[in-house]
Amino acid sequence: METIDPIALARVLLIYVHVLAIAAAAAAVAFGDFAIFARQRIDRNMLETASWFASVALAALWISGLTVIIMDIGFDLQQLADKPKLLAKLTVVMVLTVNSLALHWLAFPRFYQPQADALRAATLPAVFGAVSATSWIYAAFVGVAKPLAVVLGYSGFIGLFALLLLGAVALALLTVRPCLASRMGSVQVSGGSVVAG
Repeated sequence: METIDPIALARVLLIYVHVLAIAAAAAAVAFGDFAIFARQRIDRNMLETASWFASVALAALWISGLTVIIMDIGFDLQQLADKPKLLAKLTVVMVLTVNSLALHWLAFPRFYQPQADALRAATLPAVFGAVSATSWIYAAFVGVAKPLAVVLGYSGFIGLFALLLLGAVALALLTVRPCLASRMGSVQVSGGSVVAG
C-alpha cells in the first residue's frame, strides 16, 4: 500500500477550503443582494451579516490561495512572473478586495441615511456592486481557464477583465442605480435601527 504524500494532501485540503470559500462568498453576496432588493426597505441587519460573511470568505480565499502559491513556488517571484494566469487571478482578487473595502466603507453607509439626491447617492453603490459581481465571477473564470493562459497571457486576461468591468458598470448605472435610488430616498427607523426605505 502506498503512503500519502502529506504535502500533496495539504494542498488538496487547501484547494477544497478555497472552493468552499468561493461558495460561501457567493451565498453571502446573494444574501446581500436579497437584503437590498427583495423588500420595500433595505434590511440593514441582513446586509451587515452578509457583508461580514463575505469578508470572512474573502479572507479564507486569500489565506488558502496564498498558502497554495507558497507551497507551489515558494517565494520565488520569477516563477510567479512566469505564470500569467496566476498573476491575472491575483490582480483580479486585489481589485475585488479593494472594491470590497470601498463597498463596505463608502457605499453601504449611504443606505442608512436620507439622501437629498438619491440618484446621485446610488451611483457609488451601483458602480462598486458591478465591480464586485464582475470580479467574483471573473476570478472564478480565471481559476479554471488554464487552457487559455497560453493564448491570452496576462495582458489578455486583464484586457478582458477591463472590458467586462466597463460593460458591467454601464449596465449597473442604467438598470441598478435607479432601483437603488428608489430605496434611498427616505429612511425609516425600525426596531431601533435606521433602515433605508
